[in-house]
Amino acid sequence: MSGAGAVRVGPRPGRIALAAAGGAWALVSLPLTAADWGAPWVGQLSRIDPWRSVRAAVDEPYILFGALAGLSFLAIGLALLPSLWRGGWGGRVLAALVLAGAVVTPASYLSTPEESPLHALWGSEGPLLVLVGLAGIAAAFTARGWPTWLRVLLGATLPVLIAGVLATGYYPHGCLVALAIEAIVVVAAAPAAGVPNGRRRASQAGASRPDAARADFER
Repeated sequence: MSGAGAVRVGPRPGRIALAAAGGAWALVSLPLTAADWGAPWVGQLSRIDPWRSVRAAVDEPYILFGALAGLSFLAIGLALLPSLWRGGWGGRVLAALVLAGAVVTPASYLSTPEESPLHALWGSEGPLLVLVGLAGIAAAFTARGWPTWLRVLLGATLPVLIAGVLATGYYPHGCLVALAIEAIVVVAAAPAAGVPNGRRRASQAGASRPDAARADFER
């Protein structure tokens, strides 16, 4: 990607892997955080190894692995950033809010104790996730030239996050798993830089059709 205001976080396959890693970490750490809060299957996983051993080795697994969910926000946000940057101001707001979770979530979990001076921040990732969902609607409107189905997916970000909560019984981890799946689709399908209406210009800059297709996939 080139030009003024461009954002580069690596080629497209790498960003797909980054989003997948963010979702995988949220899923793996879910039983470490939500043993007593999540869906029944989450509690069952927390009572078997390796989750049981890891929980036993940590004084406050809820706080520690809850705070570390910020890594998933960071990975997913960085994966989405180049694609959403090209989706207008709505996409940029959506990416910024996802990245904000990398800070808000650790602050929230570290403020869990009632004696913490920042205890009021506990649970603040919940309102942030609602804002992420609403920003998806804005992103759907500003992503002009994107495939219609992809804009619909962006607009349905809030239902996607809710589906993650319903499947796992817990947020933000369940939301992050669902958001990672959405991010993989968005990164894979979003038009490449300089490609109008999601179509490749094989002749752009004298490139052959295979070269243009490869450039589309890599951006």
